[in-house]
Amino acid sequence: MDGIPENAPSTDTSDQNELIHVVIEDPGEADKCVFFPGNATADELHTKWILALEDSYVHLKDTQ
Repeated sequence: MDGIPENAPSTDTSDQNELIHVVIEDPGEADKCVFFPGNATADELHTKWILALEDSYVHLKDTQ
């Protein structure tokens, strides 16, 4: 077997920890913020995300 298989996970870690976020504002409901990896493929976006609902989190300085 020569080289790296096409479906092998990326070994590039340069932007692996970069998160993108999108705020979803819906009148009548709490705002939502979705975080996902900046280097996620279209298929990975189905499972690699975090949802934060307004009022369901605290600021870091308030927990110290």
